[in-house]
Amino acid sequence: MNLLLALAIVVAAAVVAALLMAALRRHLQGPVLSDPARGTPMLTLVGTAFAVLLAFITLAAFQTYNGAKSGAASEATSVLEMFRTAEFYPADQRDELRSDLVCYSRAVVSVEWPAMGDGHSSPLVDHWIAEYRTLFAHLDLASARAREGFQEVLNEARGRTDGRQERLEEARPSVPTPLWLVLVLGGIVAIVLQLAMADRRERLVVQCGMIAGVAAIVSAGLLLVWFLDHPYEGRTGSIQPTEMQRTLTEMRAADPALDVQCTAEGRPSGVS
Repeated sequence: MNLLLALAIVVAAAVVAALLMAALRRHLQGPVLSDPARGTPMLTLVGTAFAVLLAFITLAAFQTYNGAKSGAASEATSVLEMFRTAEFYPADQRDELRSDLVCYSRAVVSVEWPAMGDGHSSPLVDHWIAEYRTLFAHLDLASARAREGFQEVLNEARGRTDGRQERLEEARPSVPTPLWLVLVLGGIVAIVLQLAMADRRERLVVQCGMIAGVAAIVSAGLLLVWFLDHPYEGRTGSIQPTEMQRTLTEMRAADPALDVQCTAEGRPSGVS
């Protein structure tokens, strides 16, 4: 979600809540509750329950966000190590494997990353995985050095698979709809109970400020959960393919003369 839009939503929620309080006070002859202190325990209970639930779900959503970052970093590191280990093989096999890995990385950055914003993966990335796995069956393993390198490549390939799987898994929202309904309901109830404290004997600016603060906190908390639960939205603070871009830079620096068989977006050369 755009940062300015989120700020506008928070401000709008605060303003609407304050206007509701002002409108309610205007039509009151006396306090909503004959003794406002009677509503304090309920207000405290609802506020505490909402705060605890919001904190719990925010933590779960943050784990989703952090898991997505960790998966992306692990994947990028494994791809770079596979690229370096390709040095163990004859020049033609080395260059073919390195080309596949560069194309894989380009496809992740240019195609799969935007697709993850909608919770999808990319068949183009799967294509390059299939390409380098096909090459594995034809690698020259005659020397002990090549066999040792192949074992290392397999280990790194497993790490790449796990990293990508974690990255893709976190692209799907982890907060289920029932929890969202409970969160929203809790926030609404907290604001409504604050309205029940309306009393013309209190200063208008104080009561409006109090309910505006509650509405702002509730809306900001809900927006924070939404942001953390959608880590690839492409907005300010969203997870970017920084690690994979760094891997691409290091691969180009390690083998600047490599003939890469794909476009800058990772599509096979000659395919539109």
